[in-house]
Amino acid sequence: MNIQLLPDLAAMATLLTILCFLRRRHKQQDVELWITGMLFIFLEAIAHVFYESSGPRHVPAHVVALDSYLAAGIIFLWAASKTLFPRRAVLIYLAISALPLAMVQTFYALDARGSGPYLMTAACGLVLGVAAPFLAARSLRIGKAWWLVALQLAVWGSVWIFGSTAMYRDAAYIPLFVIYLAAAVLFQFSLPRGSLGKVAIVMGFAVWALVFLLHSWVSNHPQFIPVAAEVWDWQKFLVTIGMLLVMLERQVTSNEWLALHDQLTGLPNRRRFEERLAQSIRQSQINGTRTAVMMIDLNGFKAINDSQGHDTGDLLLQQIAQGLRHAVRSSDTLARLGGDEFIIVASDLPIDTPVSQVVKTCTARIDEALRKPFTVAGRKLTVSGSVGVAVFPDDAADEVLLRRLADQRMYEQKRGTASLVESPS
Repeated sequence: MNIQLLPDLAAMATLLTILCFLRRRHKQQDVELWITGMLFIFLEAIAHVFYESSGPRHVPAHVVALDSYLAAGIIFLWAASKTLFPRRAVLIYLAISALPLAMVQTFYALDARGSGPYLMTAACGLVLGVAAPFLAARSLRIGKAWWLVALQLAVWGSVWIFGSTAMYRDAAYIPLFVIYLAAAVLFQFSLPRGSLGKVAIVMGFAVWALVFLLHSWVSNHPQFIPVAAEVWDWQKFLVTIGMLLVMLERQVTSNEWLALHDQLTGLPNRRRFEERLAQSIRQSQINGTRTAVMMIDLNGFKAINDSQGHDTGDLLLQQIAQGLRHAVRSSDTLARLGGDEFIIVASDLPIDTPVSQVVKTCTARIDEALRKPFTVAGRKLTVSGSVGVAVFPDDAADEVLLRRLADQRMYEQKRGTASLVESPS
C-alpha cells in the first residue's frame, strides 16, 4: 500500500464532496456526468494506492485503474459532446467503440504479453469503429463521418502496430491519449467562451492526454519518473477545480439573468426595460431618430385567469409573450412589467415620418399579434390589448414623462374599450 498517495486521495475526495454538494444546491445540466466521470477517476486513485509492481494485488489493481481511466474518458466524451451532437447518436457511437477499447486495457492489465490478443482486438475494434458512425446515425453521410473513421483508423492502426512489435504498454495507452485529447477538444467547443473554468478543464485534459502519450517513454527513462509522478495526479485536480469553477460561473450567470428577466416568460423585466429605454433615448439623440414607448395591458385576461385557473393563465401569458416577440423588430425591447402588462421600446424610428403614422405602424403590429387565438390546454382563447404610445422627442424629452404618457394613453384606451362593451348594442 502506497501511503504517500493518501493525502492526494483525501484532497480529491474533498473536491468531489464539494462538487456533489454544489450539484445538490444548484442543479445544472451535465454535472451528473462530470461527477460520475470523476468518481471513476477517484476509483483509479484508490487502485493506485493499493497498486504494486508484483504480488497478489498487482493484477486486480491494474485492471481497476486502467478500466476506470477508460470509463471516465468515455463519460467525459459524452458530457463534452452532448451540446454539440445528437445525444442518442453519441451514446450509440461511444457504446460501440467502448467494448474493444476495454478489451485492450484489460489485456494489458492482465499482463497479456503476446501479439495475438492485441491484433485480434485491433481487427474487431477497426470493424466496429468504422461502422460505429453509420450505426449511430444512419442518415450520416460519409462526408460528415470521414473524420470519425479516420480517428478509428489511427487508434486501431496504432494498437495493431504496437501490439505486433511487442510494445504492449503503448498499445494500451495510445487509445487513452486519443480519448482524453478528444475530450479536451470537445470541451473547448462546448463550454462557454471566456470561462476560467473552461481553461482549467481543457488544460487538464490536454495534460492528461500528454501523460498517457509519454507514459511509455518515461518508463524507459527512470530519471524522469519522479517528475512524472508529480504530474500524474496534478491534472486530476486541475480538471476537478475547473468543473467547480464552471458550476459557480453558471450560477453567477443564472443569477444575473434572473435579476434582469421575468422568470415566467423569459422577457426582460422592469429593471432591464429601464436600462434599454435610457440607451435608446441616448441613441436617438445621437442619431437624430425617434424612440417609441408602447404600454400594453391585456383585455379579458383576468376573466380567463379566474375561470380557467392560474396555470392556464401562465401558459397563456407565455404564448402571448412569444407572439409579441415575433411582432417586434430584433432591435426593439419587449419587457413584462408584471401581471398582464407588457411594454415595448422601439428604437431608431425615422424622424421624417409623421408621428401619427409611426404610432399607427407600431400599434398595428401589436394588434395583429394579439388578434390571433391562442391554444392552451386544448382550448382556444382570445384576448385583446389596450395600447398606449408615447414618442421621443415629439411627446416628451424625459424617459419618466415618456413612460407616464404611454401609461396614461393606454388607460384612456382601456376605459374607452370598457365603455363600448357596457353600452347597449
